Amino acid sequence: MRRTLFHKLFFILCAVFLAPALRADLPPVMIKNGRLSAGGKDLRLRGINWGWWQIGGTRYTEADMKQQSEWGANVLRLPFTYTDVIDRDGGWNENNFARLDEVVQWAKKYGQYVILDLHVAPGGQNQTAYTDGGHNLLWSDENRQRHYLSLWRELAKRYRNTPNVAAYELLNEPKTGRPEPELLTRLNRLAVAEIRKIDPDKVIVVSGDKMGNAQDLEAPILIDDPNILYTFHFYEGAITGPWRRNAEGEKLSGTSGWTRYELSLTIPADIATVRPLLRSTGNRGSAWFDDVEFSDGSGKVLHRFTFNKGPEQFSVERAPHGNGMFDPASGHSAPGCLRVSGTTDYNGWSGPDWPVEPGRTYKLSGWVKLKNATGATCLALSLFGSAQLDSEVLEKHLKPAVDFARRYRVPVWVGEFGIVRGTGPAGLQADAVAERIRLFEKYGFHWTYWNFHETASPHGMALQSQKRGGGEHPVNATLLRELCKGWRQNRD
Repeated sequence: MRRTLFHKLFFILCAVFLAPALRADLPPVMIKNGRLSAGGKDLRLRGINWGWWQIGGTRYTEADMKQQSEWGANVLRLPFTYTDVIDRDGGWNENNFARLDEVVQWAKKYGQYVILDLHVAPGGQNQTAYTDGGHNLLWSDENRQRHYLSLWRELAKRYRNTPNVAAYELLNEPKTGRPEPELLTRLNRLAVAEIRKIDPDKVIVVSGDKMGNAQDLEAPILIDDPNILYTFHFYEGAITGPWRRNAEGEKLSGTSGWTRYELSLTIPADIATVRPLLRSTGNRGSAWFDDVEFSDGSGKVLHRFTFNKGPEQFSVERAPHGNGMFDPASGHSAPGCLRVSGTTDYNGWSGPDWPVEPGRTYKLSGWVKLKNATGATCLALSLFGSAQLDSEVLEKHLKPAVDFARRYRVPVWVGEFGIVRGTGPAGLQADAVAERIRLFEKYGFHWTYWNFHETASPHGMALQSQKRGGGEHPVNATLLRELCKGWRQNRD
């Protein structure tokens, strides 16, 4: 009994002394001599994104804010869409603004700064489908530019006296489609000028053109203002570059009955795992896939997917870009198969990851049926390799940002980075994230991981992902351990 009471007392004391202090307020963030500071002390922002956060229907709660504070993070990057705050009549959606206010107050309660990230601008700021349908009209439509500037004026009015709103991020991953960044810089300068009429001191975040990569940090994007934080996203070795590439079989279109296709691949030296893809790009018709097999070069079947009762281990790759569904009524050898239709971008079904041996040959085969299929439908393999940990290669990709920060004596923030789940051997994801954090710290970069929660996409990077049908998987403990090491530096 006495021992039980002792243990209870011990845990209570731990909770009291180790829990994050709830602050009444945080000092405002400013920039001095190329460094961020708050309350007269240097400040390093180390935190997390609330990925795909929608003000009107968020899954995030106050408990999530409390949790990230306990982990040691000190900043939340909060993505929002212009339609989250503007209603159909062009007025302000006060209900959603109230939701935004609520998150800001949670952050204040748990000692967290917030960076307001305009993730989708009026008309879209790049060609990807998630930014207002990929229309990319912001750069040519003066009416949409007026809406954009008006939005930032309104946000500045609402949050100019809110110290824990650390910064306004003007645009997420802009891409003008022009060879030079002057168009982006012009709009950035207009936005900064409008904000400064209302809020003279808040830090403003500016990205380079062409999706805001490290190499897009260059002199033309500089803004003549003392409180500008420059940002880039770092996904090299995560979802792009030489570490992940696709091998694709015959590209199909038109209308055809069930036909067997096969993709054969000898594994390159730097590849550790492969992921099968049943892909259909720009397909206004439909494509069906069934009886998929993964085998080695000798013909030995390593796994067979019949899809007779459901998608098995396959998941829809990018649901916003078309319809991926299990079709119980159709099938090659028996009822049950996977279907893709009406795709506007790449889409399809993504399977599980398999460890492979470099130098060996593997085959992916399956039966495909098409109806009025446009674009290209194929079997594909996505290749992942251990080069994600190659510090020399990573530093090469970071060098433009390092040079930019040093040359112009400006602070730099890695707004997004991460590693796709399931890439490579066990522990690779966590090790790769740890190596990136080490490099960011080496060069004095601020950083926020992408992301906390996320849908069940197989290409996600979240600490915690949704289960199909509801609920969430446990937090990725190995990844969390490495992130916490980085975040806890905020308390040193």
